[in-house]
Amino acid sequence: MEDKDQARPEEKKEHWDQLLRLKAEFENTKKRLEREKIEAIKFANERLLAEILPVVDNFDRAMASISEGHDPEKVKKGLGIAQEQIHQILELHGVQVVKCLGKDFDPKLHEAVAVVEANEGVKDGTVVDEIQKGYLLNGRLIRPSKVRIAQNLKENPESKEQAQ
Repeated sequence: MEDKDQARPEEKKEHWDQLLRLKAEFENTKKRLEREKIEAIKFANERLLAEILPVVDNFDRAMASISEGHDPEKVKKGLGIAQEQIHQILELHGVQVVKCLGKDFDPKLHEAVAVVEANEGVKDGTVVDEIQKGYLLNGRLIRPSKVRIAQNLKENPESKEQAQ
């Protein structure tokens, strides 16, 4: 009986030491994961930026070519290539252009900046002009399209009678 009592304090001390070590290990792991998370956030865009840098170089070369008096048509062609490159990179990273021309106005995707007279055959609320492109990132809106929408602005005698 005496041996059991003496073994218990030693077991308790051993268990207590294990508990303290586990707690310390847990705290260290928590701190390490937090540091790794901060590091991941800090460099999350590194790959994207590395892909964009050659396009930036192309824009710089185009600007230099304009200053040097090179053929504007060749510079325009180079700018078009750089523009296409940037669109490909954005698409590769999950960025899509919001398609809006000819579609019904959707306040979740579009921001109406003006209303214009609807042409014949164009129904009210149809997007007829895009002022600024909208973009989705992996299906989530990051910028709405700024658009002009069609609306019948002339007073229609029938609609006037319905209002009364």
